[in-house]
Amino acid sequence: MRSLAVLIFVFMVVGCSNHYGGQANQVNQKNAAQALPIAYHLFNPQTVDITSEKALFSLSAAQQQQFLDYYNKALAHGDDKHKIISDYLLSKLSNFTYYGETHTASQAMASLEGNCMSLAILTTALARLVGVDLAFREVLTLPVFEKQNNLVLSSIHVQTKLFAAPSEGSLSSIFANAGVVIDYFPDSSNIKSRYLKYHQFVAMYYKNIATDALVAGDLETAFANAITAYQYDPASVEVMNLLAVVHRRKGDEYTAEQIYKYAMKRAPNNLSLLSNYATLLSMQQRTKEANRLQEKMAKLEDPNPYSWLDQAYLAQQQGNHQQAIAFFNRTIELAPYVNQAYVGLYQVHMAKGHEARAKNAIAKALDWTYKQSERRQLKYKLYGRNKASGINQ
Repeated sequence: MRSLAVLIFVFMVVGCSNHYGGQANQVNQKNAAQALPIAYHLFNPQTVDITSEKALFSLSAAQQQQFLDYYNKALAHGDDKHKIISDYLLSKLSNFTYYGETHTASQAMASLEGNCMSLAILTTALARLVGVDLAFREVLTLPVFEKQNNLVLSSIHVQTKLFAAPSEGSLSSIFANAGVVIDYFPDSSNIKSRYLKYHQFVAMYYKNIATDALVAGDLETAFANAITAYQYDPASVEVMNLLAVVHRRKGDEYTAEQIYKYAMKRAPNNLSLLSNYATLLSMQQRTKEANRLQEKMAKLEDPNPYSWLDQAYLAQQQGNHQQAIAFFNRTIELAPYVNQAYVGLYQVHMAKGHEARAKNAIAKALDWTYKQSERRQLKYKLYGRNKASGINQ
């Protein structure tokens, strides 16, 4: 799963049928335009081939039969329906990773690979095929970063739960029901976050496609998918963030700023939103306004350590060393076990020529590192330069 971090965050999730499914909560383009300032005249979304919601979850007749053969055989042996789906998926998880293409259900089953969104879509398609309920929850994990086309991308994770029996009630209550979690990247440091509804899931698929198009510089495809995401989830600040970036890339900084202002009225303390708006202001040499937003960010009490780690990496990418140090330290205050923050401090201090501070950060990272391979890497950073100078350890 990937999300734009410097300019936009795009989250991937999975959705289901029955209580969580049905047609998405769409709004038409006219209503969307009234709610959010959009410069439609700059784009031609009708020229872009958008994957339909139906196509997103469709499997070919052969693919359906392949799964049903496995399913019916296991069912005849007395296995539970939700566990059969889980076993089927777990046998095919090796090529699903953070990085990779975002596929439809049919594409994912044909290639048996893709990113987390692809796995989520395939899970949904199989669950629908045999009438199994599922729900989904965002999970906060250590972000994984890459940089493409001057955009920093960060990865975010989601868990999907297949239920043993039909589930009723609120998402927060039904997640406690008996079932099995589909998660190719479980980790003890994961932090459980919000529960997600079906229309939010569908919107997030289109956000992901829009992100890929934005990275590729295809602004028409990026806009068409981003506005489709907004039609599914007009309350999503992340979608607004994405649309602001697309407008800015198109050269319309005025509308981009209006979108940021609109979104900030709904989420005044959203770190990624504030960061992206501050970036736009800095590009326009509006330093005082940008600094005010940065000061506001520094005073926020976001309890998610990975949000601060995100911002630390962004500041580091932009060469803002002091801000990066502040955000790495905020990460450590909230979660001292996140040793990536210590490594980040090491890198920033080394860039500033503060070797003693850098080594102090690495020494602290060792206190929270238990894998021998990782400890060796940290010790090399800590002792390597001294060894080169002939100092015995």
